[in-house]
This record gives sequence, structure tokens and C-alpha cells, in this order.
Amino acid sequence: MARGRARTTYVARAVLAKLRAMRALAYTDVVSAGEEMSSGARRLSAVYEQRALVFLASAHALATLVVWAHFFYAKYRAVEKAVPIGANMYWWKRLTPPIEFGAMHAILFQMSLLPLTMARQTVAVVSQTWFARKFLPLHKVVAMHIHLGYVMVSFVFGATILFFVFFGQGCAQQVSGKEPTPGGVNTFCKKMQSEIMITGLTIMGCLLLVAITSYMRNRIKYEIFYVVHHLVFVMFALAIAHTLDDAFRAGKVRSQNFKWFSASLVWYFTDRMQAISNTRDCQVVEAHALGSDELDARKVVHLKLHRPKAFVFRVGQYVFLGVKSIDLTWHPYSIASSPHDETIDFFIEVMSSSRMDGSDSWTHKLWRDIKSGFKPIVAVNGPYGTGFNNIQDQTEVIAIGSGTGIVPMLSLAKSFVSDLIRLDARQHTLIREERMDKVRDFTENYIKEKGSLFTRLFSWRAYLSGTRGVQPERLKTLKTNWVSSHSFRDVIVYKQNSFRAEQLRKPGVNPTKMYFRRKMRRNFRAHNLDFSQLIFPLADLTAMSFLISVCVNSSIATQAMREVPLWLFFVSHCYFFLHWAHSRMSTAVWYSDFVALAASTVAFAEMYDRIVDDKLGWSIMARWGYCALSLYRFARIASDVLLDGTPRARAAASYLTRTGDSSSKLQKLTLIFVTPMADFCGVIWSDLDAIHTTLTGKFGRLAEHFVDIQVHCTSKDAYENEALIAQVKDTALYKSGALHMARPNFDAIVAGPILRQEQRDTFLGEGRPSFSTSLVAFCGSTQLGATIGKAVVCARARMNAFSRNHALVFFQENYGQATPPADRGRSRLHVKVVRKTADA
Repeated sequence: MARGRARTTYVARAVLAKLRAMRALAYTDVVSAGEEMSSGARRLSAVYEQRALVFLASAHALATLVVWAHFFYAKYRAVEKAVPIGANMYWWKRLTPPIEFGAMHAILFQMSLLPLTMARQTVAVVSQTWFARKFLPLHKVVAMHIHLGYVMVSFVFGATILFFVFFGQGCAQQVSGKEPTPGGVNTFCKKMQSEIMITGLTIMGCLLLVAITSYMRNRIKYEIFYVVHHLVFVMFALAIAHTLDDAFRAGKVRSQNFKWFSASLVWYFTDRMQAISNTRDCQVVEAHALGSDELDARKVVHLKLHRPKAFVFRVGQYVFLGVKSIDLTWHPYSIASSPHDETIDFFIEVMSSSRMDGSDSWTHKLWRDIKSGFKPIVAVNGPYGTGFNNIQDQTEVIAIGSGTGIVPMLSLAKSFVSDLIRLDARQHTLIREERMDKVRDFTENYIKEKGSLFTRLFSWRAYLSGTRGVQPERLKTLKTNWVSSHSFRDVIVYKQNSFRAEQLRKPGVNPTKMYFRRKMRRNFRAHNLDFSQLIFPLADLTAMSFLISVCVNSSIATQAMREVPLWLFFVSHCYFFLHWAHSRMSTAVWYSDFVALAASTVAFAEMYDRIVDDKLGWSIMARWGYCALSLYRFARIASDVLLDGTPRARAAASYLTRTGDSSSKLQKLTLIFVTPMADFCGVIWSDLDAIHTTLTGKFGRLAEHFVDIQVHCTSKDAYENEALIAQVKDTALYKSGALHMARPNFDAIVAGPILRQEQRDTFLGEGRPSFSTSLVAFCGSTQLGATIGKAVVCARARMNAFSRNHALVFFQENYGQATPPADRGRSRLHVKVVRKTADA
């Protein structure tokens, strides 16, 4: 008995020492921020966090290049027959038309994709699908739209400049007599006055206006940007007219532009018609115009609208608001209420005047109407946006909102609390622990089942040597010996972690800190290596695109062009073999990859004989087999890199879903509000206090295990801070210690989910590990988002020194800077904080 108690004491001490070491690693700086991550490492880490968007942009760039090369080569061969060797301006005539022809089709490719990024209704619906949630960064659809626009503008400007240089030079040489004039006509000069030239210049002018206003969208009035942006549709109309010129009417065969983008354009207009029918007029249930009448005073409109029964939205989505009594414009705002509430809530920050021309702003007109007691009819169009689609499989979520970025986080918190209060505390805790027990059982089986080529070869060798039959007895003996020496191991672990915790807390650099610095560097290198694997899925996509191009241009394709897809296939096949041999995976996936590798080997041998040895073209069967095997490799490698979390955490979440536990896995939500505006804290405080009061009224002290609310006010104005404390000091949320008058320690905050999950595994799981993924979601300024992103990368690298079972994911959505920085001399908001009870 005494020995058992001593062993238990050592185990508890070892566990606590490990947790202390992990906290020390998370809460203290191993090295200074500059030494911890170089600027290059920070940039690479930021790129890694946006890897899905980078991959999509890279795939689009390669597809554009293939489209350009396809039409360039077709035109090049056609011009080759028309231009004799030694002709005047020989290389200009040989290269300029193919370059222009390829550029025109690259532009049409952008135009075919552009309407899809503008279809808000489609994006909102597609974002709910499994594939979009896992692979497509649709919350960055605006960035995709801007990327397509800039690529198209670049091609148009480049092609226009080349066109003028070529035809201008030809016109000058015809006038001087150096260039022949067929039939006495200066064909180059005439070309510059043709209909196709006029429509082309008009298209470039429209794009120029759109590009300039888009670049200056934060410096000009939104209404100007909005109106000018509609010149895109004029550009589409001119693009159709561009190939319906006098030459076409005279019988010349042209490739018609409308074939490229007509389908996507029709889809966009259909989406817009659906969006127009999705507009509802809502009565104002409650409205507060907060702030004083002074011109420079900070103002906020708190709006509650009656929610129509058929209006369904997801947390994190936004709508467009319109007030016909003010004007006919629409303005996007995030929803602050829960999908379970009977009202649709908004916090609208007011600009007294437009920053662009000083005119009265729309928000100020709305504030003035509500201040006078008038309650307008508000039209609501939406909802739009992706919302928080990636929280279903998360164990914990840390929701950080900066300024007005707290609004979607409020909706998330209210929705989570609404789901919580439907169960009593004991029942919810029981369900949570039963779910975690299922995960731990799955984890143990997953670890036993998972293996790589080398582990399986070892097991086959044992089987062939006849030692496999006695393996269980051997394992039993080893297990007995291990248990008997367990106390000694616990002592070693306790001493080691105690020493680490003590060394990590010491100032300066020491060997322990250097050890964890090396650990972090290895983790950064592993992330970069992981990210570099995307080269091979991109190579597969490029090879398939090039194969299609070669088959379409089979009559003019060379032998080298027919071999390029084959050798790209071989390179990707070799890497996939290395990936399969090195990676540890479940038995089913391992055998599936083995079959794909075997099929790829046979297919390559057959294709080599046909393409290289026999000098034949690609058969239909070879094309289909090539694409099928390439798509399989693409899906396997891209999913490992692009999907959030680790493969084991994803497998655990999938296991819960397959076994019928399809409810949200979310165990705890930490809501953090960071703002330098003390008066805006007073505006939001009532809603935060209502969440806290509702939860504590249902769960009591257990509420802190499910929801943690922190408000960090970074205002340097002592008067504002004192006024805020005076406003909120009688609320339950303030008494719980939620208000902090300093910037949060993001390093400690983002490391919290991994620390807590390790603690649950150790104490509640009796040492059995589990796989989980936690999310850090941020909405606010890009500068603060970069700081939090760096903290996430550092926390992930630090915690991997202790455990690789728990993954940390970062989700960022930035709001544009809608208002100028706060002037500390301005009048503050005068807000009465109303304490809401659980009954309310």
C-alpha cells in the first residue's frame, strides 16, 4: 500500500511538473521575439497559414499560363506558314500575333471566372458543403475577386502596349516605304483605325477606371467606387462586340468571346435575381443612438430588428441594410445576434461625415433619425458570407474580436450559450466526457493500426521468421517489466520537467531554452517542408491541363510536347512513392495508395512504350487513366497539406461523425474583446454581461469551464478608463474579473487549448491520449491579426515539443478601416449599462 501511494505521488508530481513546464514554455519568452522568429520565418509562417489561398492562386496562375501557351502555339503555327523567312519585321510578325492571341484568351479565362466570385448567394450556399468547408477558402472570395481583376488588367495593359508598338512600327515603315503595302493600302495604319481597335481601346479605358477606383477604394467615396465598378458589365458587352466587327460581318471566321463567359455571366445574373428576391422589410424592435450631438463625438447605433420567420442565418454571416427614408444605397453589417434569437441585432459605428468629401454620411443620418425618436423601416438583404463553417470539429475555440470585429464573435458566443442552456450542467459534462472516451478509444486503436512501409516490412519479417506467434507473450513480459519500473520512470520524468520549468523561467539564454529554440526551428522547417509538397499536386494539375492542350492540338504537336505530360507523371509518381513509404497511415489508406502506385507503374510503362518508343499519340484510354491516377495523387497529397489540423485529429472527428455523434464537438469557447476605445466597451458590455449572466444562472460556477469572457481595454485615457469602470462595476461580468486594462498576452492565450487538452488527457483520461483540433478565430485589423498569427505559430511550435496530438488552427477575417483613428480629445459615449438577468 505504501509503495502504491508513493508511486501515485510520483505520477501526480510528474504530471504536474510536465504541465508546469508546458505553461512556462507558453507563458515565457524562450528567446526574444526577434530571435525566436526571423522576418523570413514570419513571412513563411504567414504564407503557410494562408496555404489554401496560395494554392488556389498558384493553380489559377498555372491554368492561365496553360491557356495562354495553348492558343499561342496554335497561332504560332498558323503564322509560320503566312510569314516567309527573311520578311521585313520577321520576328515581330512571327511572335506578336501569337502573343496577342494567347493574351486575349487568357483575358477571356479571367472573365469566365470573375462573375463567379461576385455571386454572393452562390458563395453562401456552396460554403456549407463539405468540399468547400475543407478545401476552398471562400471567406477570402473578395481577395480572389481582386486577384482575378488585377491579373486581367495586367494582361489587357500588356497586350494593348504590345499592339500599339507592333502596329505603330508597321504603320511607320509602310509610310516610309520599308514595308510592303498590299494593293496600295497601308494595312498596319488601317488596323489602328478599325472597329476592333476602337472596342479594344474602350475595353481598356473601362478597365483602367475600374482598376484605379479599386486601388483607391479606401480613399474615395464608396458610392463612386460602387458606380464605377459597374463598368465591368460595359466591358463584357464590349468584349462581345469586339469579335462582331466589320471583318466578321464580311465573312471572316473569328473565335467568339461570348462562348467563354456567357455561362458564368448568366449564372451571376441568376444569382443577383435570387438575391433581390431575398430582401425583407423589417420593423425596428429596439434602437439606441449612443453618443452626443457634437460633430466629432464618437457615436454608435445599436439596432434590433424583428426577425422574419423564414430568415435563417449562420453565425458569422452578414447582411446588407437599406433605409429608403435615407437613400437607396445598401451597406454591409455583420449580425450580432444568435440564430436562435427572435431579433436581428447590429452594432453600427457612426461616421459623422464622409472622410472623402465631408458630406453627411449614411450612418450619421441613421443615427440622427433614431436620436429624434423616428424608427424607420429597414430593408435586410441576405444573409451572405461563409460564417464560421470550420468550428464543427473543433474541441476549443478562442474567438478574438478587435473593435467592430467583436460583432460576429458575439453571434458565435450567443449561439454557443443557447445550445448549452438546453442541457443541465451535469448532463452536458457527461456527454462531453463520453465523447472524449470514444475519442481516446479510437486514438489507441488508431496508433496501433497506423504504420508506414518500414513498420509493415518489419512486421512481415517477423511473420516470415516464425517469431510472430510468440510476440504476444513477449509483449506481455515487456509490459510487466515496464510496469514494474514505472515508478523509476516517473521520478526521472518529474525531475526532468521540474528542471525544464525552472530553466525556462530564468532570464537570459540557457541550454534548455536553446533546446526548445531548436525544437521550434525544426517545427518551422517541418511546416515549410509540408507546404513545399503542394508543388506536386500543382504539377499534376499542370500536367493534366497540358495533356488536354496537346490532345486538342494533336495535329501540330511535336514529339517533345507529347512527352512532357509523361515525364511530369513520372516525377509525381516517384514523389508519391516516397510519400507512401515514409508516411504513417491507416491500413485501408495504405493499401489504397499501394494499388494506385501499382497501377501508376503499369500505366507509365504502357504509356512510355506508346509515346516514346512507338512515337504515337495519346489514346483515349491513356488520357482517362492518366487523369484518374493524377487526380488520386492530387487528392491524397493536397488533403494532407490543405486540410486543417493533423490527419489523426481529422480521423477522430470523422470517427465521431460516422458513429452517430454528429453534434458539435466544441467543449469550450473563449471570447476575447480587444479595443482601445473604452466607451465602445461600454456599448458592448451589456450584451457580454447578458451572456455571462445567462450562463452562470444555469451552470453556476461550472460556467467558467464552458465559456470564458475577457475584455481588454487598451485605452490610455485615464478619464475614459475611470468612466468605463464606473459604468460596469455593478455588473456580474465585472465582478468575475473579465475586465483588463491592458493588452492580452496572446502567446499564453493561444497556447491555452493545448494545455487544457493535455490536462484533460492526463487527469480525466487516466493518461490515455486523444486527438483534437482547436481554433483561434480573429476578426479585426490586419496588423493585430498578424500579431495573433505569429503567436499561434509560436505556440504550435512550442507545444509540439511536448505533444503532437493536439493541433491549433488560425482563422482570420479582416475588416477594412472604416473610420479614422479615435481622437482622444473627443467627447465620449454616454452609455448606461443595463444588467440583464437570466429571465430576460
